Amino acid sequence: MTDWEIKEHPEFFKDLDRLNVAELEIFYKKKKKIKENPERQKHLSGGSNCYREPITENIRLIYAIQGNTIWLLAIGKHKEAYKEYIKRLYSLRQKLH
Repeated sequence: MTDWEIKEHPEFFKDLDRLNVAELEIFYKKKKKIKENPERQKHLSGGSNCYREPITENIRLIYAIQGNTIWLLAIGKHKEAYKEYIKRLYSLRQKLH
């Protein structure tokens, strides 16, 4: 069993600031589930090893898996989160390579 490490994109915390308390509580519960099995949700097109986790009906958490690290890329309203994740994934890959 893989021992997963969770890291956040530097801009991820700005997204968290926009969530209300109820959404944050759901996020922290889902974060634990993701750490247990990050590949359980739907794989996203546009980025290799990227997944989405629904937080509420309109809030999505988007993360990428690289090695044994789970990178939390974006969380927010559906369309905004999808737009941001591509930019953040690209900037992250530039920084890591």
